[in-house]
Amino acid sequence: MQIQKIKSRLYKKACLTVLSPFLIIGMASAQKSGTYEVTGKLDGLGNEMVYLTGDYDGKKLADSVLAANGAFTFKGTTPGALFYGLRFGKNKYMALPLDVNEKVQITGNINNLAAADVKGAKMLPVWKEWTKGWGAITARAGQLYQILDSVNKVGKDGDRSYADAEFKKLDQRLVDSVESFVKKHPESPVSAYVIIDRFINYPNPEKAASTYAALAPAAKNSIYGKQLGESLRISAKTGIGMKPDFTLPDRDGKPLKLSSLKGKVVLVDFWASWCGPCRKENPNLVKAYAKYHDKGFEIVGVSLDDKKENWLKAIDADKLTWLHASDLKGWKSDLAAEYGIKSIPASFLVDADGKIIAKSLRGEDLEKKLASIFK
Repeated sequence: MQIQKIKSRLYKKACLTVLSPFLIIGMASAQKSGTYEVTGKLDGLGNEMVYLTGDYDGKKLADSVLAANGAFTFKGTTPGALFYGLRFGKNKYMALPLDVNEKVQITGNINNLAAADVKGAKMLPVWKEWTKGWGAITARAGQLYQILDSVNKVGKDGDRSYADAEFKKLDQRLVDSVESFVKKHPESPVSAYVIIDRFINYPNPEKAASTYAALAPAAKNSIYGKQLGESLRISAKTGIGMKPDFTLPDRDGKPLKLSSLKGKVVLVDFWASWCGPCRKENPNLVKAYAKYHDKGFEIVGVSLDDKKENWLKAIDADKLTWLHASDLKGWKSDLAAEYGIKSIPASFLVDADGKIIAKSLRGEDLEKKLASIFK
């Protein structure tokens, strides 16, 4: 369930690339550069350093000023409507979307930035609207995880049916929330960002495509909209019915080509030695492999490790006796980029003809699928 992946965000244990609180990828309503001006007066700030930071096209945009009695001013050029962040001192942050030719005024107290009065940043109210709804969802998820933690302490006899049922409801609530938000703000780059955050980073290709289709041209042509469109193009390479192929070095450095396994049912599993959820899933894969390998089931483990020693040690420790391959580039893996892998574990299942027939199968779901294939 997509919503159950919230736990990794709540406890910061996700096996994915995570942006810092104030280095949020740029979003633009139109890719036109222009000037901006940000002035602020915050009680309690004193004479501390203030940092304005953004990220655009893989490049860091940064500026800093020394506040004078809580007052500060930034003037600069932005490549478009971009989501910046303000950092005050070492550990106080504030999200700040800036469009071209905007003049933003910030007043308030440094100890309560959430209540600061921000005028002139036209995307900020839309962003706050989303974060309010998202905050309610994560709060409910936190409650459910507390219930699950209590159930797990009981042991294998613990009844998790209530929590599982509530997670399903919460998962649908999340989908409904995104769809409603996009419908309300089809022209906003914030909508494109939300789709990426919820349906690309936590893969739900069908909903990503349908909500992208609901965006207005202004949002589709924004930086986030174009990023979303590119992500959908990439994800189509591993869509149901597609025939992917790749060649990677195996654990001995020899080339392993996926299409060479034609005639077998193959699970391509993206994982890494440092990924906790991946390692927890490995016993399920071991069980499935032992049960169905002789019937024509194979696994190709594609590691996003960057150190061979750690990769091989994890293979041996978890008793992963199937095929393994990696370019040992970590998150810079060319294959991960080509296939749009944003988080792990991630997988797809190909049939004997090399066509993808299922994605992201784990545990009981994988067992059921294999049982139906090899019945």
